[in-house]
Amino acid sequence: MKAILTTLLLIAMLIPTQEAFGKTRSKSKKKTPAIEMKKDSVSSSSSAYKKAIAGAIKKEGLFTTFFTKENKLYFEIPDSAFKHTYLLSSRIAETSNTQDYVAGQMATRPFMIKFSKDNNNVYAHKVQANDIVSKGDPITPAFEKNFVDPVFKGFKIVGKNGDNVLIDVTSFFGSNEKIISPIKPENPLTVLLGGSKSLKGTFVSDGSTLMGVKTFPRNIEIRSMLSFNTTPLNQPYTVVVNRSLVLLPDEPMKMRLQDNRVGFFSSDKSLFTTSADKVLPVTFIHRWRVEPKPEDMDKYLKGELVEPQKQIVFYVDTAFPEKWRGVVKQGIEDWNRAFEGAGFKNVVVAKDYPRDDASFDPDDMRYSCVKYAVTSTANAMGPSFVDPRSGEILTADVIWYHNIISLLHNWRFTQTAAVDSRVRKPVFDNDVMCESMRYAAAHEIGHTLGLMHNMGASYSYPVDSLRSPSFTQQYGTTPSIMDYARNNFIAQPGDFEKGVKLTPPVLGVYDLFAIDWGYRLIPEAKTPADEKATLSAWIEEKKGDPMYEFGAQQFFATIDPTDQTEDLGNDHIKSGNYAISNLKIIMNNLEAWTLEKGATYENVETMYNEIVKQYSRHLRHVMPYIGGVKFTEIRQGEKGNAKDYFDKVSQKRAMIWLVEQARTYNDWLTPLPLMQKLNLDSDINNKLQNSVVACLLQPAALYRISEGEKTSKANYTLDGYLDDVTAELFKAAYKNQKLTPAEMNLQSTAIDAMISLTGLKTASAKKAALAFADYEELIHSADEPSVPCSHCGFSHNGEGSDSFMRINFGLPVLPAYVSAPMMTARLKKIETLYKQRAASAGDKATRDFYNYQLIKISQLFNK
Repeated sequence: MKAILTTLLLIAMLIPTQEAFGKTRSKSKKKTPAIEMKKDSVSSSSSAYKKAIAGAIKKEGLFTTFFTKENKLYFEIPDSAFKHTYLLSSRIAETSNTQDYVAGQMATRPFMIKFSKDNNNVYAHKVQANDIVSKGDPITPAFEKNFVDPVFKGFKIVGKNGDNVLIDVTSFFGSNEKIISPIKPENPLTVLLGGSKSLKGTFVSDGSTLMGVKTFPRNIEIRSMLSFNTTPLNQPYTVVVNRSLVLLPDEPMKMRLQDNRVGFFSSDKSLFTTSADKVLPVTFIHRWRVEPKPEDMDKYLKGELVEPQKQIVFYVDTAFPEKWRGVVKQGIEDWNRAFEGAGFKNVVVAKDYPRDDASFDPDDMRYSCVKYAVTSTANAMGPSFVDPRSGEILTADVIWYHNIISLLHNWRFTQTAAVDSRVRKPVFDNDVMCESMRYAAAHEIGHTLGLMHNMGASYSYPVDSLRSPSFTQQYGTTPSIMDYARNNFIAQPGDFEKGVKLTPPVLGVYDLFAIDWGYRLIPEAKTPADEKATLSAWIEEKKGDPMYEFGAQQFFATIDPTDQTEDLGNDHIKSGNYAISNLKIIMNNLEAWTLEKGATYENVETMYNEIVKQYSRHLRHVMPYIGGVKFTEIRQGEKGNAKDYFDKVSQKRAMIWLVEQARTYNDWLTPLPLMQKLNLDSDINNKLQNSVVACLLQPAALYRISEGEKTSKANYTLDGYLDDVTAELFKAAYKNQKLTPAEMNLQSTAIDAMISLTGLKTASAKKAALAFADYEELIHSADEPSVPCSHCGFSHNGEGSDSFMRINFGLPVLPAYVSAPMMTARLKKIETLYKQRAASAGDKATRDFYNYQLIKISQLFNK
């Protein structure tokens, strides 16, 4: 993790000159011709060769393949094949268990391989692409000795046909070969983001076999059935796996340097060169090879729109219901507008799976597909797979899980039902659902084109602009559909009828800019380094316009409130007030709008839980202001800081709003009559109150407040903040008011948290730990899907990939020698206050509460 963080923070300070990126050990100078097989130059004199392939089905292509009646597979590899580089992938074609993978999903990250041979064996090497050396640099011989491509498999030569060698690959593709195994390795990141642990099991050899092979001029497709007994339950698990061996171009695509100010997935390399005084980190974006046809280059350079040499074709699964397939294709081709900004037309094409093409296979890496997965997963994702040498996207998939329909339905209902009567029903009309499906399809296609999430995009809009018909019709809810900005929950009753748009744009202005930045050719640049000035100038042209800013996704903790998921507008308190007003309307009408006469209350409870989840999001959007920071991507010579702290005014406003919400939300969010019908307890939502208290007193936020105090007089002092938060949490006690259950829970939770932070161990420490756990649960579970659609394992990452994101993990906390005395002092003040109020409180429950809390505090100081 430390290595990843270090790489993320490094920026290439020195960019090598023209030939710096020219040398990797897998690259040759000329384009690769199709591999030629030498035909029986010695009349197949090898008896072992003849014996091995006797009766086998022979297919000629990348290599000649032989598939026997015993389901054995042989490759006949020509001598010329050892000069080239290949990509090997492993994809799930069918499965008996969707816990780890669904049909159509890559099971292992495609990786580069090459072959070598001696008199006895053929060796498969995993090509290392993360480390490169400047072309012609005198250190090259030493580099090559220290970065040998390791062998991961050896194959005995079982026969020869002239210069061609025959190897048996049955065991490699027909057993549980670790490097291409469908057993998913544990990924701690996925688990931390809410994903489940992977299946584990023992391989069942007699339940596994090779099923067949397809051979084409530039690729070979091998299909296997692999079976396992999973542990610990010993349940059978079978997958059909499709392996693709694909010939890579000998001339990799020209790479483009990554810039943190534009959100592209990327791959990191370490450049060894004697032209710099260090090993240089160099990062390149992932993108398709979109180039004009040679005969159209002059037109392109004159500014005319031209078609690319090769279109990006997405095949849409015919398993999609007909009523939705058209709008999914529309969402795919929406991106053509963005490519027009880069000088190309008709780049992206959507087609149905061909019904009359025997060579078509959605698991074949030559085809990019939108695949329908019938599972209960409420999600979609858009992984792409690259040539690790250049970042060229070679193929991509969108995995469209069937139950994404519930996600789209629930978002639309909880975010717009107060203003749009069309969604006040259990099943939406098709035109309404298609609006949401088009957005979802376009969002995932954006990932397949190389674009990361831009979670800061929606913050660029003024809140009240989202109630403007003219503004929303032009811009939608966000300047980037790569944000998680779903539907317009700011719009109020009557706004829809006036023309306010409730959904995201087809494409946002940032999306158009990003595709232009990533794909427009810079013909005068001969090397990636030559492009740097132009690429930076394009960014500078948009500087100062927040619609064009990229907000990198934050993981594990959100500490920059301007860069969040599921939010809208540049004032989270104002947008929260609008949204909560709408949620109250929905709550008042929940039973009527979910009515299905004679049905159980199961669906009502589901939608109620969605309302609670939506409300939780609005709390979570304000919480990062406490100890909040604003990240900015700056360059040397520019004014400003990479990190600025939010001022006292912003933090105090957020603190007061959060406490007021904690006091009042149960009045409308947890109505007793509805709780009785749903068989839910009246304190079911108390975790939200606990989360607010924990947010206000969490040590990491207190640390950032103390740091902010050092940078500006406009910022909170830590002492001043703790005085204000104590006054707000205990406001009812200070005013000598009767304490409601909400007030008692708030104050009790605050006292437990303060006691915990004194470091003086009591039972309250355990209660405080639960409150802090509630807070962690809230900030990590408020979004759907729990595993973001662009961060599913290796989904967007080629070899050495390390795309720019903010990993807020292991954040510093206020040291105990600072927090303990401060919390002790405030508990002393509360003790004095409670003694006064216990003597004068007219309400018995309030008086009893004070006396009990006094016992807790006294036990702390007098034990």
